[in-house]
Amino acid sequence: MLSYRSRLPRNNGSTGYLSLRCAFLGLLLPAFAAAQPPSVASINLCTDQLVLSIADPAQILSLSWLSADPEESMLASTAREFPLNYGSAEELIEIGADIVIAGSETSPFTRQLLRRLGSTVVEIEPAMSLDDIENNLRLVGGAIGRSAEAESVVASMRARVDAIRERRAEPARSAIVVRPGGFTIGRNTLAHELIELAGLDNRIAELDRWGSLSIEALLSHDPEIIVVMSYRTAEASLADSVFSHPALVSLAESSERIAVPARYFACGAPDSLTSAEVLLEQVAVR
Repeated sequence: MLSYRSRLPRNNGSTGYLSLRCAFLGLLLPAFAAAQPPSVASINLCTDQLVLSIADPAQILSLSWLSADPEESMLASTAREFPLNYGSAEELIEIGADIVIAGSETSPFTRQLLRRLGSTVVEIEPAMSLDDIENNLRLVGGAIGRSAEAESVVASMRARVDAIRERRAEPARSAIVVRPGGFTIGRNTLAHELIELAGLDNRIAELDRWGSLSIEALLSHDPEIIVVMSYRTAEASLADSVFSHPALVSLAESSERIAVPARYFACGAPDSLTSAEVLLEQVAVR
């Protein structure tokens, strides 16, 4: 068997040197590639915002189309800088990201098909608390090679929480949250934790998760503050018609009404804390 050296052209020393350099670079390339963070695509509104919070922009190949909608996304202006997808397996295969981040409630068919076609899919559960947001940041960070950045964002979140707690008034003021369609929030939800973080007492917290809010229940609690989750208020909808109910209008005369964009409660991400900060600011000026 001929040795590598014996197979080099004998009449061209420069060619042999170039071949040796190429061989050496060939040994280095796998290690260099391994050091590069994986490319990533997200197919869920909530995971979009986790990815945007910690990923290197150069990693992001695509985000879901909802991420660029300012009524839905807390980071819409940033999301518009990236290609958008509609969550189909065909799109994602063409995009060719190393890692696909999906919500656990994203289409099961899409997730299963992507896996069958060889994609690495990371599923993220909806955040029901601030602790869940921290855990999800760490999961995404570990998957895309940005664990250190995830920890930095977690630290920043905790500093914001401490600042909110220092500013909020005591004792807590009674409040009821009214969502489009006549719904409110109950215990064991991220929105409930954010409301309480802002120094408000959610008076209908005995409901399980997101619950229907009757006008009778609203009137019987007579809260100091009505928190309205505003959503597409410029567009006429039956969901928003609840805010014009005569009983709610009359209650507003004895209660303070504060509007917070619904996007800050829709997903669990670092900027969810903006909802508590907005509530603090509005309560303070009244």
